[in-house]
Amino acid sequence: MQSTIKHDIAFLDFLRGWSALLVFCHHASILGGGPSLLAGNIGHEAVNAFMMASGFLIYFQCSISKIYNGLQNSTGISNFYIRRFFRIAPVYYFCLIIALLLSEYLGHTREAIAIIIPESMTDMNRYYITEPIKSFLIHTSFIFGLLPSYSFSTPLPDWSLGLEMQFYLIFPILFLLYKKSFVIFFPISILSMFFVWWTSTKLGLHFPMPSYLPLKFHNFAAGMALAYLLLNKENKSKSYYFIIFISILSLAIGNGSLYILLLFIFSWWWICTDYSSQNFNFIKNIFAHRSSKYLAEISYSVYIFHLIIMPPFFAFMLKNGKLSVMTWIVCSAVLLLLTMAVSNVIYKYIEIPGINAGKKVIEKKAERDSR
Repeated sequence: MQSTIKHDIAFLDFLRGWSALLVFCHHASILGGGPSLLAGNIGHEAVNAFMMASGFLIYFQCSISKIYNGLQNSTGISNFYIRRFFRIAPVYYFCLIIALLLSEYLGHTREAIAIIIPESMTDMNRYYITEPIKSFLIHTSFIFGLLPSYSFSTPLPDWSLGLEMQFYLIFPILFLLYKKSFVIFFPISILSMFFVWWTSTKLGLHFPMPSYLPLKFHNFAAGMALAYLLLNKENKSKSYYFIIFISILSLAIGNGSLYILLLFIFSWWWICTDYSSQNFNFIKNIFAHRSSKYLAEISYSVYIFHLIIMPPFFAFMLKNGKLSVMTWIVCSAVLLLLTMAVSNVIYKYIEIPGINAGKKVIEKKAERDSR
């Protein structure tokens, strides 16, 4: 099992790290006037891929890690919530405070960019925040993803964090149901989410960004399905292939594109194949390269921080007009290096200490319970 975990984590590292890099390039293309290919839907697809990786990792960890006790009791469930909170919150709170303090300045730089690149204009209420304290409290509670008026209301790309927290909130229930019968409750959960999505649409509920879990649940579900398929790859019954069919169908309907669908098919093939075969060494070495591991480590910090530094940078670079393609590439590369340098500091001094703090809280709780 240990070699299997290393194999899958290497693939997940590749997926998470390079997805974050694609999101960076997507925003750099919008704000810096880069290639239209990068300014299209590639950013959303990269976030979808991140969600699928998240679904896989959470289900897989809860299936094999003793710390969660299979989420079968209050101790395992509380450990799950503690680990997830301390994994997400410290870095987010740090960047949120900076973003709110600099929001007006970031708004001015955003408008300066829009003068040169009009199509890059966005809703400026994200920057000129009238009630910063209220906004801070709503965002630190992570309920903002459920509120249309707050789902996309800061300079950060934090709408996806609202999704993550909603997924974490209901995950223990999903996990227990899936453990009873994955083949029954997996399609039921997807159908239920699609029904809530349809009902919300009919009621006129509109989210400027898809921060509402029913809108994106199918991506998380596909990741959970991948974990289930891996854990049951030796038992390829009819139900095994039924799960694959439901996953593919839900991704096709939910995303309306082939990107994540094809990624799911490749991911299933890769993690459920005999990876020890020499035929796959080239692909395995790409996934296991240290660049992928490094990108995965700082991916969260890169994702949540980059829109703090990017608008001022491109506002300055665009002072004399639009950039040529080569100039944009050079500028984006320089900006990426700056972002990675800052993200590396955030990872080392905020993210890692936050994760360790979560572990200490669980250890102290275990000590109290054992007395």
